[in-house]
Amino acid sequence: MKNIKLFFVALLLLGCTKKSTLSNQKVLNQVSQEIAQLDPHLNVGLAAQMQLAKMYETLMETHPFDGPFELLPNLAAEMPVLSEDKKTYTFKLRDDVFYFPQTFFGEGKTRKVVAQDFVTSFKRLSDPRLVSPHFPSWAKNVVGMNEWYESQKALSATDYTKDLKGVQALNDHTLTITIKKPNRFFLNDLTGSATSPIPMEAITATNNNLSETYVGTGPYIPVMVNNQSRMEFERNKNFRHKLFPVTKNPKYQADVGKQVPFIDKIIVHVMKEPQTQWLNLLAHKVDYVEVPKDQFSSSITMQSELSSELKDKGLTLGTSESDSNVYYMGINQRHAPTNDLHFRRAIAYAIDIEKFNELFFNNTAEYAAGLLPPGVPGNDPAVSTPYTKKNLELAKKELAMVKNLPQRELALIVRDSTLARQVGEFFEKEIEDLGLKVRVETLAWPRLIERAQKGDFDFFYLAWFVGLPTGFQFYDLVYGPNFPGSYNRVGFQNAKFDSLYKRAEDEYDVEKQNKIFHEMNQIVIDQLPVLPLVHARDFFVYWNELQNYVPSELTGGIEQYFNIK
Repeated sequence: MKNIKLFFVALLLLGCTKKSTLSNQKVLNQVSQEIAQLDPHLNVGLAAQMQLAKMYETLMETHPFDGPFELLPNLAAEMPVLSEDKKTYTFKLRDDVFYFPQTFFGEGKTRKVVAQDFVTSFKRLSDPRLVSPHFPSWAKNVVGMNEWYESQKALSATDYTKDLKGVQALNDHTLTITIKKPNRFFLNDLTGSATSPIPMEAITATNNNLSETYVGTGPYIPVMVNNQSRMEFERNKNFRHKLFPVTKNPKYQADVGKQVPFIDKIIVHVMKEPQTQWLNLLAHKVDYVEVPKDQFSSSITMQSELSSELKDKGLTLGTSESDSNVYYMGINQRHAPTNDLHFRRAIAYAIDIEKFNELFFNNTAEYAAGLLPPGVPGNDPAVSTPYTKKNLELAKKELAMVKNLPQRELALIVRDSTLARQVGEFFEKEIEDLGLKVRVETLAWPRLIERAQKGDFDFFYLAWFVGLPTGFQFYDLVYGPNFPGSYNRVGFQNAKFDSLYKRAEDEYDVEKQNKIFHEMNQIVIDQLPVLPLVHARDFFVYWNELQNYVPSELTGGIEQYFNIK
Protein backbone atom coordinates (compact mmCIF):
# COMPACT_ATOMS: atom_id res chain seq x y z
CA MET A 1 0.00 0.00 0.00
CA LYS A 2 2.86 2.37 0.85
CA ASN A 3 4.40 1.89 -2.61
CA ILE A 4 1.05 2.64 -4.26
CA LYS A 5 0.78 5.88 -2.28
CA LEU A 6 4.27 6.91 -3.31
CA PHE A 7 3.43 6.15 -6.93
CA PHE A 8 0.46 8.49 -6.85
CA VAL A 9 2.47 11.18 -5.08
CA ALA A 10 5.07 10.86 -7.82
CA LEU A 11 2.36 11.47 -10.40
CA LEU A 12 1.68 14.78 -8.68
CA LEU A 13 5.19 16.07 -9.24
CA LEU A 14 4.88 19.48 -10.79
CA GLY A 15 5.79 19.67 -14.42
CA CYS A 16 8.36 22.39 -13.94
CA THR A 17 11.12 22.64 -16.47
CA LYS A 18 14.70 21.77 -15.69
CA LYS A 19 17.43 24.34 -16.11
CA SER A 20 17.39 25.45 -19.71
CA THR A 21 20.51 24.60 -21.65
CA LEU A 22 19.22 25.72 -25.07
CA SER A 23 18.71 29.33 -24.00
CA ASN A 24 21.64 29.29 -21.57
CA GLN A 25 19.29 30.62 -18.92
CA LYS A 26 20.07 29.97 -15.30
CA VAL A 27 16.81 28.90 -13.67
CA LEU A 28 16.34 28.40 -9.94
CA ASN A 29 13.46 26.21 -8.76
CA GLN A 30 12.30 26.76 -5.18
CA VAL A 31 9.49 25.53 -2.97
CA SER A 32 7.29 27.62 -0.71
CA GLN A 33 4.33 27.31 1.59
CA GLU A 34 1.12 29.06 0.54
CA ILE A 35 1.00 32.83 0.80
CA ALA A 36 -1.90 35.02 1.86
CA GLN A 37 -0.80 38.11 -0.07
CA LEU A 38 2.22 40.11 -1.17
CA ASP A 39 1.55 43.60 0.15
CA PRO A 40 4.77 44.72 1.92
CA HIS A 41 2.78 46.35 4.74
CA LEU A 42 0.19 43.61 5.21
CA ASN A 43 2.19 40.41 4.77
CA VAL A 44 2.37 37.87 7.56
CA GLY A 45 4.50 34.76 7.59
CA LEU A 46 7.96 33.79 6.47
CA ALA A 47 6.85 32.49 3.06
CA ALA A 48 5.45 35.89 2.05
CA GLN A 49 8.49 37.73 3.36
CA MET A 50 10.83 35.61 1.25
CA GLN A 51 8.90 36.36 -1.95
CA LEU A 52 8.58 40.06 -1.16
CA ALA A 53 12.34 40.31 -0.69
CA LYS A 54 12.88 39.29 -4.31
CA MET A 55 10.98 42.42 -5.38
CA TYR A 56 11.16 45.00 -2.61
CA GLU A 57 14.39 46.48 -1.29
CA THR A 58 15.20 48.51 1.78
CA LEU A 59 17.74 51.04 3.00
CA MET A 60 19.88 48.34 4.61
CA GLU A 61 20.36 44.63 4.04
CA THR A 62 21.71 41.83 6.17
CA HIS A 63 25.08 40.64 4.91
CA PRO A 64 24.15 37.41 3.08
CA PHE A 65 27.17 35.47 4.33
CA ASP A 66 28.38 37.29 7.46
CA GLY A 67 25.00 38.13 9.05
CA PRO A 68 22.78 38.42 10.95
CA PHE A 69 24.43 41.28 12.84
CA GLU A 70 26.62 42.59 10.01
CA LEU A 71 24.80 44.98 7.67
CA LEU A 72 25.37 46.49 4.24
CA PRO A 73 23.90 49.68 2.77
CA ASN A 74 21.39 48.73 0.08
CA LEU A 75 19.21 51.57 -1.21
CA ALA A 76 21.29 53.79 1.03
CA ALA A 77 24.43 54.90 -0.78
CA GLU A 78 26.52 54.45 2.37
CA MET A 79 26.14 53.78 6.07
CA PRO A 80 24.02 56.52 7.68
CA VAL A 81 25.27 59.31 9.91
CA LEU A 82 24.01 58.97 13.50
CA SER A 83 23.40 62.08 15.59
CA GLU A 84 25.25 62.67 18.85
CA ASP A 85 22.19 61.69 20.90
CA LYS A 86 21.96 58.44 18.86
CA LYS A 87 18.37 59.14 17.82
CA THR A 88 18.50 60.61 14.29
CA TYR A 89 19.82 58.69 11.28
CA THR A 90 20.65 60.61 8.12
CA PHE A 91 20.70 58.53 4.94
CA LYS A 92 22.14 59.47 1.57
CA LEU A 93 20.23 57.55 -1.09
CA ARG A 94 21.55 55.93 -4.24
CA ASP A 95 20.87 57.87 -7.43
CA ASP A 96 20.40 54.84 -9.70
CA VAL A 97 17.37 53.02 -8.25
CA PHE A 98 14.23 52.74 -10.40
CA TYR A 99 10.84 51.14 -9.84
CA PHE A 100 9.49 48.28 -11.91
CA PRO A 101 7.62 49.61 -14.97
CA GLN A 102 3.99 50.53 -14.21
CA THR A 103 1.46 52.41 -16.34
CA PHE A 104 0.68 54.88 -13.56
CA PHE A 105 4.19 56.32 -13.89
CA GLY A 106 3.20 57.72 -17.28
CA GLU A 107 5.75 58.36 -19.99
CA GLY A 108 8.67 55.99 -19.56
CA LYS A 109 6.53 53.86 -17.21
CA THR A 110 9.01 54.08 -14.35
CA ARG A 111 10.75 56.64 -12.22
CA LYS A 112 13.67 57.03 -9.87
CA VAL A 113 13.25 56.37 -6.14
CA VAL A 114 13.39 59.54 -4.04
CA ALA A 115 13.49 60.16 -0.30
CA GLN A 116 9.80 61.11 -0.18
CA ASP A 117 8.93 57.52 -1.17
CA PHE A 118 10.32 56.29 2.16
CA VAL A 119 8.25 58.93 3.96
CA THR A 120 5.18 57.68 2.07
CA SER A 121 5.99 54.11 3.09
CA PHE A 122 6.13 54.98 6.80
CA LYS A 123 2.86 56.90 6.46
CA ARG A 124 1.22 53.91 4.78
CA LEU A 125 2.54 51.71 7.57
CA SER A 126 0.71 54.08 9.96
CA ASP A 127 -2.50 54.31 7.90
CA PRO A 128 -5.45 53.42 10.21
CA ARG A 129 -7.46 52.30 7.18
CA LEU A 130 -4.79 49.81 6.16
CA VAL A 131 -4.23 48.30 9.65
CA SER A 132 -0.73 46.94 9.14
CA PRO A 133 0.25 44.19 11.61
CA HIS A 134 3.74 45.74 11.59
CA PHE A 135 2.57 49.16 12.81
CA PRO A 136 2.81 48.56 16.59
CA SER A 137 6.46 47.47 16.48
CA TRP A 138 7.43 50.48 14.37
CA ALA A 139 5.29 53.03 16.20
CA LYS A 140 7.02 52.28 19.49
CA ASN A 141 10.35 53.22 17.86
CA VAL A 142 9.80 56.01 15.33
CA VAL A 143 8.90 59.51 16.47
CA GLY A 144 5.45 60.70 15.40
CA MET A 145 3.97 57.48 14.02
CA ASN A 146 1.40 57.10 16.80
CA GLU A 147 0.41 60.75 16.48
CA TRP A 148 0.09 60.48 12.70
CA TYR A 149 -2.09 57.38 13.09
CA GLU A 150 -4.39 59.08 15.62
CA SER A 151 -4.71 62.26 13.56
CA GLN A 152 -5.75 60.26 10.49
CA LYS A 153 -8.45 58.31 12.33
CA ALA A 154 -10.54 61.47 12.66
CA LEU A 155 -10.51 62.13 8.90
CA SER A 156 -12.88 60.71 6.31
CA ALA A 157 -9.90 59.65 4.18
CA THR A 158 -6.21 59.32 4.91
CA ASP A 159 -4.26 62.49 4.13
CA TYR A 160 -0.78 61.53 2.95
CA THR A 161 0.24 65.19 2.68
CA LYS A 162 0.22 65.55 6.47
CA ASP A 163 3.71 65.75 7.96
CA LEU A 164 5.21 62.74 9.78
CA LYS A 165 7.63 64.21 12.28
CA GLY A 166 10.03 61.31 12.62
CA VAL A 167 10.58 60.61 8.90
CA GLN A 168 11.64 63.54 6.74
CA ALA A 169 12.85 63.98 3.16
CA LEU A 170 15.37 66.83 3.24
CA ASN A 171 15.73 66.59 -0.53
CA ASP A 172 15.35 63.87 -3.16
CA HIS A 173 18.48 62.07 -1.99
CA THR A 174 18.57 62.73 1.77
CA LEU A 175 16.31 61.07 4.33
CA THR A 176 16.24 61.37 8.11
CA ILE A 177 14.59 58.95 10.53
CA THR A 178 14.31 59.93 14.19
CA ILE A 179 13.64 57.34 16.87
CA LYS A 180 12.38 57.86 20.40
CA LYS A 181 15.37 56.37 22.17
CA PRO A 182 18.75 54.91 21.17
CA ASN A 183 18.41 51.43 19.69
CA ARG A 184 21.46 49.36 18.75
CA PHE A 185 19.41 47.22 16.39
CA PHE A 186 17.39 49.88 14.58
CA LEU A 187 19.39 49.54 11.36
CA ASN A 188 18.75 45.80 11.43
CA ASP A 189 15.03 46.55 11.60
CA LEU A 190 15.38 48.53 8.38
CA THR A 191 16.13 45.34 6.43
CA GLY A 192 12.46 44.24 6.45
CA SER A 193 10.16 44.83 3.46
CA ALA A 194 7.76 46.90 5.58
CA THR A 195 10.19 49.82 5.16
CA SER A 196 10.67 49.56 1.39
CA PRO A 197 9.93 52.75 -0.57
CA ILE A 198 6.40 53.15 -1.90
CA PRO A 199 5.52 55.73 -4.59
CA MET A 200 2.42 57.82 -3.99
CA GLU A 201 1.38 57.14 -7.59
CA ALA A 202 0.85 53.47 -6.70
CA ILE A 203 -1.36 54.30 -3.71
CA THR A 204 -3.48 56.65 -5.79
CA ALA A 205 -3.78 54.34 -8.82
CA THR A 206 -4.73 51.23 -6.82
CA ASN A 207 -6.86 52.85 -4.11
CA ASN A 208 -4.11 51.73 -1.73
CA ASN A 209 -4.40 48.05 -2.65
CA LEU A 210 -0.92 46.72 -3.39
CA SER A 211 -1.72 43.03 -2.97
CA GLU A 212 -1.51 42.46 -6.74
CA THR A 213 0.40 45.54 -7.88
CA TYR A 214 4.13 45.23 -7.30
CA VAL A 215 6.14 48.44 -7.14
CA GLY A 216 9.50 47.10 -6.13
CA THR A 217 13.03 47.98 -7.17
CA GLY A 218 14.61 44.58 -6.59
CA PRO A 219 16.66 42.14 -8.63
CA TYR A 220 13.61 40.11 -9.72
CA ILE A 221 10.35 41.18 -11.35
CA PRO A 222 7.24 38.98 -10.96
CA VAL A 223 5.86 37.75 -14.28
CA MET A 224 3.31 35.26 -12.91
CA VAL A 225 1.88 35.15 -9.40
CA ASN A 226 -0.52 32.58 -8.04
CA ASN A 227 -0.07 32.59 -4.28
CA GLN A 228 -1.55 29.11 -3.94
CA SER A 229 0.35 27.25 -6.67
CA ARG A 230 3.20 28.92 -8.57
CA MET A 231 5.13 32.16 -8.93
CA GLU A 232 7.66 33.13 -11.55
CA PHE A 233 10.23 35.91 -11.36
CA GLU A 234 12.61 37.13 -14.05
CA ARG A 235 15.87 39.00 -13.62
CA ASN A 236 15.36 42.76 -13.58
CA LYS A 237 17.28 43.83 -16.69
CA ASN A 238 17.35 47.42 -15.46
CA PHE A 239 18.72 46.52 -12.04
CA ARG A 240 21.31 48.96 -10.79
CA HIS A 241 25.05 48.42 -10.38
CA LYS A 242 25.40 46.07 -7.40
CA LEU A 243 28.30 43.75 -6.68
CA PHE A 244 28.65 40.47 -4.81
CA PRO A 245 29.94 41.56 -1.38
CA VAL A 246 33.30 40.94 0.18
CA THR A 247 32.92 38.24 2.83
CA LYS A 248 35.03 36.67 5.55
CA ASN A 249 33.52 33.27 4.76
CA PRO A 250 35.94 31.21 2.61
CA LYS A 251 33.06 29.25 1.01
CA TYR A 252 31.78 32.28 -0.88
CA GLN A 253 34.82 33.83 -2.55
CA ALA A 254 34.40 32.83 -6.21
CA ASP A 255 31.96 35.58 -7.20
CA VAL A 256 33.16 38.46 -4.99
CA GLY A 257 33.10 41.74 -6.93
CA LYS A 258 30.84 40.49 -9.75
CA GLN A 259 27.56 42.09 -10.79
CA VAL A 260 24.43 40.47 -9.32
CA PRO A 261 22.03 38.80 -9.83
CA PHE A 262 23.40 35.75 -11.62
CA ILE A 263 20.20 33.74 -11.99
CA ASP A 264 17.89 34.67 -14.87
CA LYS A 265 14.63 33.17 -13.65
CA ILE A 266 13.17 31.89 -10.39
CA ILE A 267 10.21 29.51 -10.31
CA VAL A 268 8.55 29.13 -6.93
CA HIS A 269 6.39 26.04 -6.50
CA VAL A 270 3.86 26.16 -3.68
CA MET A 271 3.97 22.73 -2.04
CA LYS A 272 2.58 22.21 1.43
CA GLU A 273 3.68 18.61 1.87
CA PRO A 274 7.33 17.88 2.72
CA GLN A 275 7.13 14.48 1.00
CA THR A 276 6.10 16.12 -2.27
CA GLN A 277 8.95 18.61 -1.93
CA TRP A 278 11.42 15.79 -1.34
CA LEU A 279 10.30 13.78 -4.36
CA ASN A 280 10.62 16.88 -6.53
CA LEU A 281 14.15 17.41 -5.25
CA LEU A 282 15.16 13.83 -6.07
CA ALA A 283 13.64 14.23 -9.54
CA HIS A 284 15.76 17.38 -9.99
CA LYS A 285 12.60 19.47 -10.30
CA VAL A 286 13.63 21.78 -7.46
CA ASP A 287 17.09 22.84 -6.36
CA TYR A 288 16.92 22.60 -2.57
CA VAL A 289 14.54 21.59 0.21
CA GLU A 290 14.53 21.02 3.93
CA VAL A 291 14.88 17.33 4.83
CA PRO A 292 11.44 15.98 5.84
CA LYS A 293 11.19 14.15 9.15
CA ASP A 294 10.15 10.91 7.42
CA GLN A 295 13.30 10.98 5.28
CA PHE A 296 15.70 12.04 8.01
CA SER A 297 16.95 8.67 9.23
CA SER A 298 17.65 7.44 5.70
CA SER A 299 19.26 10.71 4.57
CA ILE A 300 21.29 11.95 7.53
CA THR A 301 23.84 9.79 9.36
CA MET A 302 24.35 9.63 13.12
CA GLN A 303 27.27 12.03 12.60
CA SER A 304 24.88 14.58 11.02
CA GLU A 305 26.34 14.01 7.56
CA LEU A 306 24.55 13.33 4.29
CA SER A 307 24.19 9.68 3.32
CA SER A 308 26.64 8.36 0.73
CA GLU A 309 23.72 7.48 -1.57
CA LEU A 310 22.58 11.11 -1.75
CA LYS A 311 26.15 12.37 -2.09
CA ASP A 312 26.62 10.06 -5.07
CA LYS A 313 23.54 11.60 -6.70
CA GLY A 314 25.22 15.02 -6.58
CA LEU A 315 23.55 16.43 -3.48
CA THR A 316 25.07 18.40 -0.60
CA LEU A 317 23.95 18.96 2.98
CA GLY A 318 23.66 22.37 4.61
CA THR A 319 22.59 23.04 8.19
CA SER A 320 21.32 26.09 10.06
CA GLU A 321 21.65 26.87 13.74
CA SER A 322 18.81 26.81 16.27
CA ASP A 323 19.21 30.36 17.60
CA SER A 324 16.70 32.02 15.28
CA ASN A 325 13.44 30.15 15.89
CA VAL A 326 11.06 28.80 18.46
CA TYR A 327 8.30 26.24 17.91
CA TYR A 328 5.54 26.82 20.41
CA MET A 329 1.96 26.23 21.44
CA GLY A 330 -0.07 29.41 21.80
CA ILE A 331 -2.55 29.37 24.69
CA ASN A 332 -5.54 31.71 24.62
CA GLN A 333 -5.45 34.19 27.52
CA ARG A 334 -8.88 35.67 26.73
CA HIS A 335 -11.29 33.01 27.92
CA ALA A 336 -11.71 30.08 30.29
CA PRO A 337 -10.29 27.62 30.94
CA THR A 338 -7.05 28.57 29.17
CA ASN A 339 -6.78 31.89 31.03
CA ASP A 340 -6.33 29.96 34.29
CA LEU A 341 -2.65 29.50 35.20
CA HIS A 342 -3.31 26.12 36.84
CA PHE A 343 -4.89 24.93 33.59
CA ARG A 344 -1.91 26.11 31.54
CA ARG A 345 0.47 24.37 33.92
CA ALA A 346 -1.55 21.18 33.61
CA ILE A 347 -1.23 21.31 29.82
CA ALA A 348 2.51 22.00 30.03
CA TYR A 349 3.11 19.04 32.35
CA ALA A 350 0.92 16.77 30.19
CA ILE A 351 2.82 17.25 26.93
CA ASP A 352 5.87 15.06 26.39
CA ILE A 353 8.29 17.47 24.73
CA GLU A 354 11.01 14.81 24.57
CA LYS A 355 8.67 12.60 22.54
CA PHE A 356 7.69 15.63 20.43
CA ASN A 357 11.37 16.22 19.61
CA GLU A 358 11.87 12.56 18.73
CA LEU A 359 8.80 12.30 16.50
CA PHE A 360 9.00 15.57 14.62
CA PHE A 361 12.65 16.70 14.82
CA ASN A 362 14.52 13.38 15.00
CA ASN A 363 15.99 14.46 18.36
CA THR A 364 18.00 17.22 16.65
CA ALA A 365 16.17 20.20 18.20
CA GLU A 366 17.12 21.94 21.44
CA TYR A 367 14.54 22.05 24.21
CA ALA A 368 13.09 25.50 24.73
CA ALA A 369 13.67 27.02 28.16
CA GLY A 370 11.44 30.03 27.70
CA LEU A 371 11.18 31.86 24.41
CA LEU A 372 14.87 32.68 23.97
CA PRO A 373 17.11 30.09 22.32
CA PRO A 374 20.33 29.13 24.13
CA GLY A 375 23.12 31.60 23.46
CA VAL A 376 20.83 34.47 22.54
CA PRO A 377 21.63 37.51 24.71
CA GLY A 378 19.44 37.30 27.79
CA ASN A 379 19.49 33.51 27.99
CA ASP A 380 23.04 32.93 29.15
CA PRO A 381 23.03 31.09 31.44
CA ALA A 382 19.86 29.48 30.15
CA VAL A 383 16.86 29.57 32.45
CA SER A 384 15.43 26.24 33.56
CA THR A 385 11.95 24.91 32.95
CA PRO A 386 10.09 22.10 34.73
CA TYR A 387 8.09 21.23 31.62
CA THR A 388 10.55 19.35 29.41
CA LYS A 389 9.60 15.96 30.82
CA LYS A 390 6.01 14.76 30.90
CA ASN A 391 4.62 14.53 34.43
CA LEU A 392 1.02 13.38 34.35
CA GLU A 393 0.76 13.27 38.16
CA LEU A 394 1.61 16.96 38.50
CA ALA A 395 -0.58 17.76 35.49
CA LYS A 396 -3.61 16.22 37.20
CA LYS A 397 -2.85 18.05 40.45
CA GLU A 398 -2.79 21.37 38.61
CA LEU A 399 -5.98 20.52 36.73
CA ALA A 400 -7.74 19.73 40.02
CA MET A 401 -7.12 23.33 41.11
CA VAL A 402 -8.99 24.79 38.13
CA LYS A 403 -12.35 26.18 39.22
CA ASN A 404 -15.45 25.56 37.11
CA LEU A 405 -13.67 23.52 34.45
CA PRO A 406 -15.93 23.58 31.36
CA GLN A 407 -16.88 20.30 29.71
CA ARG A 408 -16.69 21.58 26.12
CA GLU A 409 -14.21 20.44 23.49
CA LEU A 410 -11.00 22.43 23.34
CA ALA A 411 -10.11 23.81 19.90
CA LEU A 412 -6.54 23.26 18.71
CA ILE A 413 -5.87 24.95 15.36
CA VAL A 414 -2.94 24.03 13.10
CA ARG A 415 -1.95 24.53 9.47
CA ASP A 416 -3.51 22.33 6.80
CA SER A 417 -0.45 20.20 6.09
CA THR A 418 0.14 16.55 6.89
CA LEU A 419 2.98 17.38 9.29
CA ALA A 420 0.99 20.03 11.18
CA ARG A 421 -1.99 17.68 11.41
CA GLN A 422 0.26 14.98 12.87
CA VAL A 423 1.57 17.45 15.43
CA GLY A 424 -2.01 18.40 16.29
CA GLU A 425 -2.97 14.76 16.75
CA PHE A 426 0.05 14.25 19.01
CA PHE A 427 -1.02 17.19 21.22
CA GLU A 428 -4.60 15.91 21.18
CA LYS A 429 -3.52 12.56 22.59
CA GLU A 430 -1.29 14.15 25.22
CA ILE A 431 -4.02 16.51 26.45
CA GLU A 432 -6.67 13.81 26.41
CA ASP A 433 -4.54 11.89 28.92
CA LEU A 434 -5.93 14.46 31.37
CA GLY A 435 -9.49 13.48 30.55
CA LEU A 436 -10.04 16.57 28.40
CA LYS A 437 -11.60 16.58 24.94
CA VAL A 438 -9.69 18.20 22.09
CA ARG A 439 -10.78 19.00 18.53
CA VAL A 440 -7.95 19.47 16.02
CA GLU A 441 -8.83 21.83 13.18
CA THR A 442 -6.57 22.14 10.13
CA LEU A 443 -6.76 25.54 8.47
CA ALA A 444 -5.23 27.29 5.48
CA TRP A 445 -2.59 29.80 6.56
CA PRO A 446 -4.68 32.98 6.07
CA ARG A 447 -7.62 31.47 7.95
CA LEU A 448 -5.36 30.22 10.75
CA ILE A 449 -3.93 33.70 11.31
CA GLU A 450 -7.41 35.22 11.15
CA ARG A 451 -8.72 32.80 13.79
CA ALA A 452 -5.69 33.40 15.99
CA GLN A 453 -6.05 37.19 15.76
CA LYS A 454 -9.73 36.98 16.69
CA GLY A 455 -9.08 34.67 19.64
CA ASP A 456 -11.21 31.91 18.14
CA PHE A 457 -9.14 29.04 19.55
CA ASP A 458 -7.93 27.45 22.76
CA PHE A 459 -4.51 26.41 21.44
CA PHE A 460 -2.56 26.91 18.22
CA TYR A 461 0.72 25.47 17.01
CA LEU A 462 3.12 27.76 15.17
CA ALA A 463 6.80 28.46 14.67
CA TRP A 464 8.40 31.89 14.99
CA PHE A 465 11.48 32.75 12.92
CA VAL A 466 13.53 35.89 13.40
CA GLY A 467 16.17 37.45 11.19
CA LEU A 468 18.00 38.95 14.15
CA PRO A 469 18.13 36.78 17.29
CA THR A 470 17.53 39.31 20.09
CA GLY A 471 15.18 39.31 23.04
CA PHE A 472 12.91 41.91 21.47
CA GLN A 473 12.32 39.77 18.40
CA PHE A 474 11.11 36.82 20.48
CA TYR A 475 9.26 38.78 23.15
CA ASP A 476 7.11 40.49 20.53
CA LEU A 477 5.02 37.29 20.68
CA VAL A 478 3.75 38.16 24.18
CA TYR A 479 4.34 41.92 24.55
CA GLY A 480 1.06 43.51 25.68
CA PRO A 481 0.87 46.45 23.21
CA ASN A 482 1.26 43.97 20.34
CA PHE A 483 -2.30 42.82 21.08
CA PRO A 484 -4.61 42.99 19.23
CA GLY A 485 -3.73 43.17 15.56
CA SER A 486 -0.06 42.23 15.75
CA TYR A 487 2.22 39.42 16.90
CA ASN A 488 0.72 38.88 20.39
CA ARG A 489 -2.02 36.54 19.21
CA VAL A 490 -2.57 34.91 22.60
CA GLY A 491 -3.70 38.17 24.23
CA PHE A 492 -1.14 38.07 27.06
CA GLN A 493 -1.27 41.16 29.29
CA ASN A 494 1.25 41.32 32.12
CA ALA A 495 2.16 44.69 33.60
CA LYS A 496 5.53 43.56 34.93
CA PHE A 497 6.56 41.94 31.64
CA ASP A 498 5.53 45.02 29.63
CA SER A 499 7.36 47.29 32.07
CA LEU A 500 10.52 45.22 31.69
CA TYR A 501 10.18 45.33 27.90
CA LYS A 502 10.12 49.14 28.05
CA ARG A 503 13.06 49.19 30.46
CA ALA A 504 15.02 47.01 28.06
CA GLU A 505 14.23 49.43 25.24
CA ASP A 506 15.58 52.30 27.34
CA GLU A 507 18.72 50.41 28.37
CA TYR A 508 21.66 50.89 26.00
CA ASP A 509 24.14 48.95 28.14
CA VAL A 510 24.31 45.41 26.74
CA GLU A 511 24.90 43.56 30.02
CA LYS A 512 22.14 45.42 31.85
CA GLN A 513 19.73 44.84 28.98
CA ASN A 514 20.54 41.13 28.96
CA LYS A 515 19.69 40.88 32.67
CA ILE A 516 16.29 42.38 31.91
CA PHE A 517 15.78 39.88 29.07
CA HIS A 518 16.64 37.06 31.47
CA GLU A 519 13.98 38.22 33.93
CA MET A 520 11.42 38.44 31.12
CA ASN A 521 12.21 34.91 30.01
CA GLN A 522 11.50 33.69 33.55
CA ILE A 523 8.08 35.39 33.46
CA VAL A 524 7.23 33.48 30.27
CA ILE A 525 8.08 30.20 32.02
CA ASP A 526 6.15 31.15 35.16
CA GLN A 527 3.02 32.49 33.44
CA LEU A 528 2.95 30.25 30.33
CA PRO A 529 1.17 32.57 27.88
CA VAL A 530 2.72 30.21 25.35
CA LEU A 531 4.34 26.83 25.81
CA PRO A 532 7.80 27.01 24.19
CA LEU A 533 8.66 23.58 22.80
CA VAL A 534 11.93 23.46 20.86
CA HIS A 535 14.43 25.47 18.88
CA ALA A 536 15.03 23.57 15.65
CA ARG A 537 18.22 23.02 13.76
CA ASP A 538 17.28 22.81 10.09
CA PHE A 539 18.84 20.44 7.56
CA PHE A 540 18.71 21.38 3.87
CA VAL A 541 19.79 19.34 0.87
CA TYR A 542 20.72 21.00 -2.42
CA TRP A 543 22.16 20.06 -5.81
CA ASN A 544 25.90 20.59 -6.24
CA GLU A 545 25.54 22.95 -9.21
CA LEU A 546 23.83 25.51 -6.96
CA GLN A 547 26.61 27.85 -5.86
CA ASN A 548 26.69 30.37 -2.97
CA TYR A 549 23.75 28.63 -1.34
CA VAL A 550 23.13 29.51 2.32
CA PRO A 551 21.13 26.93 4.33
CA SER A 552 18.63 29.36 5.77
CA GLU A 553 15.14 30.65 5.06
CA LEU A 554 15.61 33.87 6.98
CA THR A 555 17.72 36.12 4.76
CA GLY A 556 15.38 37.82 2.32
CA GLY A 557 16.61 38.51 -1.20
CA ILE A 558 19.51 36.11 -0.90
CA GLU A 559 18.71 34.51 -4.28
CA GLN A 560 20.40 37.44 -6.03
CA TYR A 561 23.72 36.01 -4.81
CA PHE A 562 23.05 32.39 -5.82
CA ASN A 563 24.73 31.09 -8.95
CA ILE A 564 24.30 27.95 -11.05
CA LYS A 565 27.35 26.42 -12.68
